[in-house]
Amino acid sequence: MKAIISVILAMVLLAVMNCKPGLEENEDLEIPLAITPFQQSMLEEINFARSNPSGYAELRLKSATEGFVDNGSYLYMKNLTPVNTLTFNNSLNKSASGYALFLANNNLIGHNLNGTPLKRAITVGFEGSSIGENIAASSGDNYNINVDSGIAAINFVRIMIVDAGVADLGHRMTMLSSRYFTIGIGYSRNPASTFVNYNVQDYGNL
Repeated sequence: MKAIISVILAMVLLAVMNCKPGLEENEDLEIPLAITPFQQSMLEEINFARSNPSGYAELRLKSATEGFVDNGSYLYMKNLTPVNTLTFNNSLNKSASGYALFLANNNLIGHNLNGTPLKRAITVGFEGSSIGENIAASSGDNYNINVDSGIAAINFVRIMIVDAGVADLGHRMTMLSSRYFTIGIGYSRNPASTFVNYNVQDYGNL
């Protein structure tokens, strides 16, 4: 848990690491042309949290948060009003996948390291005017889609909803905001990097 918290804190502080190790040659590092099982699992998990926050709290947070500070996530979700579900946007999927690859390739964590989220999305065809972006990374096997893509999706969503160590709860707020209607999901894995497994979520108002 401490390792995960440090990752979230690193994202908020935009602590950028300069080393750029080489990537392993494997299919995880290529931008997918179709919806992957991981993307589908994550979409379903996010929509579960958005459409049934109380049920999500009972299933994903009640036992998982026992024994450590959950940043108020359990009670927050128990009392949250459901919001609309999301659908995939092809341009956002492409943008999020490309940025996840960029972060893994360069051993970086941050939101504006290769253009802003909106600018990156517009470049690949997004026609909306607003984007919210979440980024998470972890070296844990539970975040490796090659081990279990469904478990990885559950864990990436949960750490952003718990948002431990994030004062403004920005990841949680973005994920559960009613202002967004579409999403793009990216994942890349680089065993030579600090955090190994990188997930990018781009939320769009279109």
